[in-house]
Amino acid sequence: MIDLTIIKDMTEILGKSLSFPDVEAIGKYFFKDFSTHKLEKISDRMTISSLTAAGRVVEECNNHKKIEELLQFIIELDGNPLNGKTVKLIGLENLLFRLSRTGIFFDFKQRKFVKYNEDKETLNNWGALKDNKEYPMIIASIDIVSNSELVKKYKPAVMEKAFYKFWAYIKNKVYHNNGRIWTWAGDGGIIAFRIENGISNAFLCCFEILLTMPILNAITSKIIQDELQIRIGIDAGAVKFASDTGRIISDVINYAAHLEKKLASPNGIAISKEIYNGLDVKLQKMFNNKSTFEERTAYSMILNFGKSVS
Repeated sequence: MIDLTIIKDMTEILGKSLSFPDVEAIGKYFFKDFSTHKLEKISDRMTISSLTAAGRVVEECNNHKKIEELLQFIIELDGNPLNGKTVKLIGLENLLFRLSRTGIFFDFKQRKFVKYNEDKETLNNWGALKDNKEYPMIIASIDIVSNSELVKKYKPAVMEKAFYKFWAYIKNKVYHNNGRIWTWAGDGGIIAFRIENGISNAFLCCFEILLTMPILNAITSKIIQDELQIRIGIDAGAVKFASDTGRIISDVINYAAHLEKKLASPNGIAISKEIYNGLDVKLQKMFNNKSTFEERTAYSMILNFGKSVS
């Protein structure tokens, strides 16, 4: 079940996050007579790095078929005390994400590893995020402009078909860029990206959605005559995760939604300073409008295509 990449990640997480005594304590938890010095065949007086000790713990657990037990121990150790200190494991989310790509994720509620048959691309937590824990995230708010007017003009039943095409179109691009749709209300919603995948990657996904709207409008032209226009707002920051993503309360989500609704123009994108600073210089040049929005610096840009609701 646990491949070599995961085993390597386990070693690095323990070695980079814990001190030698902490790693040694974990070794003794699994093996009563564990000693890195004995395994390395060196004097107890010699200093050993925590990374070397971690490698020995992982190796011993793997040799004694306890590697899954160790992985579960590591996952549950994060945020809990060890030797009188609260543990913060560096890179744990990346390990859990890689594990999820193999078709397995750790269910925190059941406290066990679970295989799943559903499309791994649809897991809202990427198989890695834990409830009630904060993570650095990139949040995009996307919405169709003049939705109410369109519904009045074409009737709800007709617009539902157009909105479904919009959702399906967005979904494919978001998942292709390793994002997740956290909430959706027909005409728009909240999309999340892991910051480890890069701010530029998240922005380019949103920009691609905006840039290719004429393709979507060609698809929906048999449903409605008007061309759909969208607005996008993007922010980055710490978000406390919840499995029920529709109930997540976050300043980052709020600000992204406000950027989209109040600053972004039709066929436009508005971003926070945090997003702007994380973009490649060539991407920054796309934003020709700088302003102060809700006491923060923000940037915006517009693509000039599409028709307004008539």
